[in-house]
Amino acid sequence: MNPRLTKLKEICKPFHHEAYKSIDNNRLAVYAIALLSENNLQVTQEAVTVTLYLLFPEKFSLVGFKEYPDAERVNRTLLQLGSKYRNWSVGNKHIGYSLNETGRLVLEQTKKLLETPGTRQVKKIILKQRTIDPNVEIGEIEQTSLFKAYKSGERNNFDEFAIWELLRAFPYTPKSALVERLKSMIESAKLSGRDDVVEFLKWVKTKFSDVFKEEKGQKR
Repeated sequence: MNPRLTKLKEICKPFHHEAYKSIDNNRLAVYAIALLSENNLQVTQEAVTVTLYLLFPEKFSLVGFKEYPDAERVNRTLLQLGSKYRNWSVGNKHIGYSLNETGRLVLEQTKKLLETPGTRQVKKIILKQRTIDPNVEIGEIEQTSLFKAYKSGERNNFDEFAIWELLRAFPYTPKSALVERLKSMIESAKLSGRDDVVEFLKWVKTKFSDVFKEEKGQKR
């Protein structure tokens, strides 16, 4: 069996239909994207298609052929998550997908909905202002190995994975998502009046310029 499919079957335990029948496909796709990312799997359109089918078969199986996933339905759903519509994710079928700040908020809401089958709260969810406390985010930044190395003066002596720990991302995460993540952290630092953290993040942007440099045709 394909090792990637084996891994997907290991992490994708199907939900009972009652748990997700009232949740729209867009939110279920957000859950699938997050599950793949959390397990260090590439978030390709194909992987999302299989993941959604394994997790939520009643909503993502092909009409008339329930033993197969409906790839076209997943394609439409992923398009709905983009910046032109819901704006919950970034990326595309060529470079993969990842959740933006709003998408991560939707993810937490979706998890709660899945934990309470039959809830009627799906349509009542309103995405207001960014709810992450800037001070909390600053605290998380300060706990990273990269920030500690920076503060101690060891600015060329850190683990190669330190940047991914800081960004809470992976090497294959779309560049646009990484750029957005860095901007979000800088904004939190400014709101908290932490000029030292702002300077640190500016240093990160320069030190790891290749991480944030978008290829031609991928800029939003």
